[in-house]
Amino acid sequence: MPPHPFDRYRAITDVHALRASSARPLRKSMRVNFLKSDCHEFVSWANHQHWKIEPIPWCAEGFFVDRDNRDVALGKDLLHIVGHTYMQEAASMLPVTLLDPQPGDAVLDMSAAPGSKTTHILSRMRAKGVVVANDVQEKRLWALLSNLQRSSAKNVLVTRKVGQWFARHTTERFDRVLCDAPCTAQGIVRKDATALQYCSSDNVGKMAKLQRELLEAAIHAANVGGRIVYSTCTLTPEENEEVVSSMLKKFPNHIEAIMPSSFPGIEKALNDSRIVQTQLGIAEAEQFPALRLWPHTYDTEGFFCAVFTKQAPTLSPQDFHSSQFFRDAVMPDAKVRGIGSALADWYGTSFLDSEDCLFSMKEQLLVTTRDTMAFPLPIAPYFAGMPFGRPVKESGIRLSQEVMTLSGAEATRQRVVLSLPQMNSLLRGENIKVDQHTEGDERLKNGDVALLLNADTMGESSPPRLLCICRGLHRDGSILNRLPREIVHMYA
Repeated sequence: MPPHPFDRYRAITDVHALRASSARPLRKSMRVNFLKSDCHEFVSWANHQHWKIEPIPWCAEGFFVDRDNRDVALGKDLLHIVGHTYMQEAASMLPVTLLDPQPGDAVLDMSAAPGSKTTHILSRMRAKGVVVANDVQEKRLWALLSNLQRSSAKNVLVTRKVGQWFARHTTERFDRVLCDAPCTAQGIVRKDATALQYCSSDNVGKMAKLQRELLEAAIHAANVGGRIVYSTCTLTPEENEEVVSSMLKKFPNHIEAIMPSSFPGIEKALNDSRIVQTQLGIAEAEQFPALRLWPHTYDTEGFFCAVFTKQAPTLSPQDFHSSQFFRDAVMPDAKVRGIGSALADWYGTSFLDSEDCLFSMKEQLLVTTRDTMAFPLPIAPYFAGMPFGRPVKESGIRLSQEVMTLSGAEATRQRVVLSLPQMNSLLRGENIKVDQHTEGDERLKNGDVALLLNADTMGESSPPRLLCICRGLHRDGSILNRLPREIVHMYA
């Protein structure tokens, strides 16, 4: 019988525990999206659902979720559907916690798809600053865009380049860089039993070479004084500790591996990496702080993270001409104010912040922030901002699902607060009947309406919290269903 791929780790961990834990299903976990919600609201919601939740030690907005009743998939939970929460494996929340992005930062996510960590970065930045989310594969970019838009992220530029490109073309342009590198993915075997098929010595070597190239590019792209996080979801020392060691030797006076932020149990993760470093023959004086999460240590995926600060230039920045992507597409401020005014007349709120800018792409309007628009890039992005809407006769603009779920609860006119039966009918793709008189006895006009749910219906909040589920189309006492088809299909 051939050896198991994990047998090679006998000298550095408990292989029996590793194999046993890797055969068990992963615990479910969710992260709160600060662009739309907060932890208090999530806890109230979870309590009302009778979920058993446990905080994730390294992520204040992350929670393990267990349920006695699993008849309905957690992915169909309403908060998840409208982007208030994000289903994400607990270990993969660690890199962004260590990156510690701040509002106003310029951040590069070099291998962003499918978007779990990018949306985490954007959530932490609360729409202030700019995030460049990059991936090289177009089909992966579609998954990234879907997750960005469900999270309602405005301050993002999506690019399609090999990660190495950023070394010379955006040298010293970013305050923080995440290099979540492609890897052999041994750590995800609990959710993908085929993961161990790709960890031959040849493939490990190829991945390690690519990882060194990407991490070096991340170091060049970071500002002096900036922070770089390197992470993988694999277990091999060649792709983890060896890659970090090689960069520290290549740039001994330029970067420093720093002690990550503390969390309960961190010493175990630090010590597990030190054991590997000793096994690799790295002298104690040359060892560095890094976090190794074995699947059996924290009952998660396997993961590895190291954090660097950049202390000196590693490459001379090159001058470049910034892309004129927005020049012809951006809408004049006066026209933006006019759109905001028309929306305020219709809904009682403009759906626009003072820093928002609108631009057109084909027949669609998109929204981004002034900081994002001004960020210098030598290429046109693959996508920018998020969908805002498109022109219609009645309300002026037919708002997107992304804008509605982000700001629709602020509507004071043309809104309908749904009952639970009405909401369930919508989720099944049905039209619903409504009272044409709203709060204050103001009559609903025919046209677009914001469809809201009182959070007290399904959770406890004080004061009551309204959630915007989607936009509907009112016609003489009937609401025509305009919920995105992919959501309806989930409930079919």
